[in-house]
Amino acid sequence: MKACHLAVVFPAKGLPRNTVQACGALWTQTSRMLLPGLGRFYDRFHPAAQPWGVDIETPFSVVLGRDDPCLFLRLYFRAREFRKESVDFHVGGTLIETGPEKLRAEGDILICPVKLDGTNKRLEAHIFWHAAMAQGVILPDCGVYYAERKRSAADVNFEKSVESAPADYALSMVTMERMEDSHGI
Repeated sequence: MKACHLAVVFPAKGLPRNTVQACGALWTQTSRMLLPGLGRFYDRFHPAAQPWGVDIETPFSVVLGRDDPCLFLRLYFRAREFRKESVDFHVGGTLIETGPEKLRAEGDILICPVKLDGTNKRLEAHIFWHAAMAQGVILPDCGVYYAERKRSAADVNFEKSVESAPADYALSMVTMERMEDSHGI
């Protein structure tokens, strides 16, 4: 099994004041979001008791920013760091498979034309990852997912608003597991 952690960011507005009830409500929402990918992108998921080596002792591994802003920020920054590492891995993998000489600039956009004919499974897996991320699919190695925006990436201003007001947000920490080599990479 290969396991990855994911931090799902939810707005805290409208959550019950009772911590246990709020955590239960967010885990329910998290589970509903993850069910469509079960069996396709991951083989199982569960609350992450120790994501990236950080102990979580709250119900369903949900961290409410209002209750523990330090833990919230520690996990949020680690999730974003993991997302960056995943992006770097998939960009690097794409470039290795295609060759950086194929890159060309069109304005401020880099384009790398590739031929997906079924002969290079590693390249197809990296390209699939990029396309899925662009469409808002929740993947095991996306690191952070903004439930409200239905995306793993957010603009810098939104990320800063989460950082500066952790009490307004909550994290549902998830461990997603998949069988080795069962999904392409």
